[in-house]
Amino acid sequence: MGGNARPTQIAALRCETRLVYAPPIRDPLQALDRLAVSARYARGQEIYAPDDPADHWYRLTSGMARKCALTADGRRQIVDFLLSGDLFGLITRSEHRFAVEAVVDGTVVARYPRRHVERLADSDPEIGRAIREAAFETISRSQVRMIILGRMSAQGKVGAFLLEMAERARDAGPDAVLLPMSRYDIGDYLALAAETVSRTLSDLRQSGAIRFEGTHRIRILDRAALDEPNDRESWYSSAVA
Repeated sequence: MGGNARPTQIAALRCETRLVYAPPIRDPLQALDRLAVSARYARGQEIYAPDDPADHWYRLTSGMARKCALTADGRRQIVDFLLSGDLFGLITRSEHRFAVEAVVDGTVVARYPRRHVERLADSDPEIGRAIREAAFETISRSQVRMIILGRMSAQGKVGAFLLEMAERARDAGPDAVLLPMSRYDIGDYLALAAETVSRTLSDLRQSGAIRFEGTHRIRILDRAALDEPNDRESWYSSAVA
């Protein structure tokens, strides 16, 4: 270019790239951290019991928990599995209706004073919206469970359960399912015997629908095979819509 460069060319060479700072996206629930008291629970340890005062709301920080109740004849029924990040205990009653127990050792739960959180939600629309969304997600999971229990066959129920858990635990990787709970837990969630759950999983493996990648990890190989014959659509997405 030498001394024959035009002024416009020189100006172009002197242009510098400017970095535009974008502030991090705020998680509204981080504002609750200053109110939190965290506790670590062993496998099977109760976080709260039926009829305990509902003076706190909770968020599962790590591990897994199960929400369950006893039927009139003494059988246990699991109504929800709680994963990392899930809020729970969001009720309007003064006492809890269900029990919540840790599924794995080292489960960590943050506890928030209910009245303080309610006042904070009233004063901060973003926090209020985040709490409402968490409550709506709980309702959506209940709807999903009703759809699962409506399946006629054990394979339909177990297959739908695997699809649900894969959808909820996306951090595990594509089509990966982490199942730290026991077969008894899965059975009490699906209203099946533990032996039926084990046999159905084995049948799905032999058919090539899933692959075992350890004691508590499964990979889905054929999603269509996990649906009942007359239900080939994305049932989970439609259930939570």
